[in-house]
Amino acid sequence: MNREERIRNAIRPFVPEGTAEPLAAQILKYRCQLTITRDRKSKAGDYRHPWGNNGHRISVNGSLNQYAFLITFVHEMAHLVTWERHRNKVNPHGKEWKQAFKEEMTPFLNESVFPIDVLKVLVKHMKNPKSATVRDQDLVRVLRGYDEDNGHLLLDEIPEGADFLLNKRMFTKGERLRKRYRCTEKGTERVYLVSGIAEVELC
Repeated sequence: MNREERIRNAIRPFVPEGTAEPLAAQILKYRCQLTITRDRKSKAGDYRHPWGNNGHRISVNGSLNQYAFLITFVHEMAHLVTWERHRNKVNPHGKEWKQAFKEEMTPFLNESVFPIDVLKVLVKHMKNPKSATVRDQDLVRVLRGYDEDNGHLLLDEIPEGADFLLNKRMFTKGERLRKRYRCTEKGTERVYLVSGIAEVELC
């Protein structure tokens, strides 16, 4: 078994059918090291440019559903392509990265890769991609529909006045202010603005 076959076999369980081959080809083309990690609350993936004896490095959370994994991988691959073209002379999520992201994502924007509901939102997202998927609430919601049920709800989905847990702290949901809610922490009575797409547990 050659290296490309090993890479394809390693990533195939994490991505939609038929996408492991082109992704493996990109990894080989740029001599990139891909690491599939455990769940990280702070980020879904990251890219590190060559430094010292290390080449390009991409990591993606293995806990993501297959569509979120693919989007995250392509997002990070766009950083790699941007670095190859411009090194560190441009904004990390500037117009150069957005162009690279569109180019890298275009081959996957079809119904053979994404379900139609995800595809519609993703096509809209790609017109002006944000620096992180979580900044596009519509995309987060549609992708969440393909996650395994973990018993959590989005803050948007629970009623005002309900108590909930977030990061092991208890809050009461308050009024909506645009895309966030005024939430009061139990015990301290401190008020926080919490995103409607935050995953919470009802108390």
